[in-house]
Amino acid sequence: MMVLNSPAKINLFLNILKKRDDGYHDIQTYFQFIDLYDRITITENSTNDITFKSNNSDIDIEDNLCCKAVKILQEKIGCQKNRGVDIYLEKNIPIGAGLGGGSSNAASILIGLNKLWMCNLSKNELAIMGEKLGADVPAFINGVPAYATGIGTNLRNFSIEKKFFLVVYPLIDISTTKMYQSYLPEDLVKHINIDNMCENIGFNSFEPLLCKEYPEIKETLSIMRENSNGYVSGSGSCLFSIFDNEEDAKKAREFVSKSYQTYIVHSINNI
Repeated sequence: MMVLNSPAKINLFLNILKKRDDGYHDIQTYFQFIDLYDRITITENSTNDITFKSNNSDIDIEDNLCCKAVKILQEKIGCQKNRGVDIYLEKNIPIGAGLGGGSSNAASILIGLNKLWMCNLSKNELAIMGEKLGADVPAFINGVPAYATGIGTNLRNFSIEKKFFLVVYPLIDISTTKMYQSYLPEDLVKHINIDNMCENIGFNSFEPLLCKEYPEIKETLSIMRENSNGYVSGSGSCLFSIFDNEEDAKKAREFVSKSYQTYIVHSINNI
């Protein structure tokens, strides 16, 4: 049996450059991991079958990224005897929230089974497999904060000083795919690189669209900004504020609607 901690991420900025011919988008972003975790328990079984259970009934027990990750690794190493697993996912990261929970789960499964089954696959090999499951998966396999370009899979490791975050989940499940389908890149786009990254922290190309589609996001962002700062993570719906210490994050939480889920977390630089 193996127990895996699968962390969430925040995009400290997300800049969409253009839509590609393959349907994906070229972006510039920064992946910051935080200490909000799903917990995955993997137990080997005596078959080649995969069973999946979770404390979250909204997750399809057959069609989910955990099972897909197992299958893609099974295919990679060849169908061997006793390569079945029972998976239990304790889901703590909100779904459809821009925190990368599903991608993190897939990466954790690949990394964990690579060790459990002694496959000896390199991090690069796992990342290539992970990219087939989702553009964010390689960032979690990489395991350290990184500036990302391309579709988010070209990674340059770069860590910033420890920060604390107030993360607000306004109980809205947003499809990343639908957000990208709805987004229309502007003719004149900015470019964010490591040199000008700090002055662009919090920029998110999706923010105007999210605020238009979801008044509660617009309202909550306004409240957060009146009392400290407020930004969108990924394609939403989670919002976050950045602080130098935990106490200020706790104070800022008092201004957010009590009907929303909130988390006080800090950055982690190695997962």
